[in-house]
This record gives sequence, structure tokens and C-alpha cells, in this order.
Amino acid sequence: MNLRDAIAGTAAAVLMHPDARAYLGQSGAWGQAFMEYARWMSPIGMSPRQISGDCTVLGYDFKQNDRVFFMFGAANRDSSVFEVPDMYDLNRDTGPAIPFGAGPHFCAGAAASRVLIAEVALPQLFAGFPDLELTEAVRWGGWAFRGPLSVQVRRGG
Repeated sequence: MNLRDAIAGTAAAVLMHPDARAYLGQSGAWGQAFMEYARWMSPIGMSPRQISGDCTVLGYDFKQNDRVFFMFGAANRDSSVFEVPDMYDLNRDTGPAIPFGAGPHFCAGAAASRVLIAEVALPQLFAGFPDLELTEAVRWGGWAFRGPLSVQVRRGG
């Protein structure tokens, strides 16, 4: 996960959702804000895998050594797992989300990114600039690595 995209993306998500921003002002739950962003936007869009043995998944047959792509965004917005999955919701249980992968492919930098983003960057950004507001809609892009293409802001007041 690109830290720049994760910081800018979480900040954009908070700025796009005034209810989330108000909640964070009271709770300081920046870890939840980041984890919900990582579920909602899935900054790592996909990851290639190689099938280790013949198998059938959801009615699709795969042969050993077939190459497949694991789509984090599809998993993190699965409506059978998350209620209203397209909504950024700080009250959501993000436990079932897999923005950092799972098992032997779990991101080695997950803990460091959570600390840097949720305990340092976001609290400092919003404490230093408590009156930030978006000046235009956030544009998102990328496939393997997703994030805001730009987050245009100004100091309010």
C-alpha cells in the first residue's frame, strides 16, 4: 500500500463525509477511519496468484499453475459480508475486510502503515488544519495501487 495514497485517501474520505469528521473530532478513532477507508477503497486493487493444484471454486474449474487475480475491492465490498458496502461508515466492523491480504500473503507492512497513518499523519493533519474543506470532487484512479488522483482543499472560515 502506498502511504501517500492511503493518507490522502483517508483524509479525502473523512472530508467527503461530515458525519465521519464530526465523529472523529469527538472520538479520535483514526485507526477506524483508516481501516474503513482501506476496506471502502481497497488501495491495493488486485494481487496475482498461481493455482497450486486443480480445484473448483464457485463453479469455476482451475488447473494447477493457472494464474488468477485476487480482487481485494470485490471482497471488501461484498454485500453478503458488509451491509451497504459502498458507504464509508466509521461504525462498521472492518474485521472481515482484507485490505492487507490474508494468510501467508498478509502485508508485512500492515502494522507500520496503521501506526504511521492512524497515529501520526491523520491526527497531525487534522489538528494542524482543523478547518480543511474540499474545493472539488475527489477523483480516484489506479488499478493495482488505487488512490486519489488529487484532493483539492482549502482552509475554511
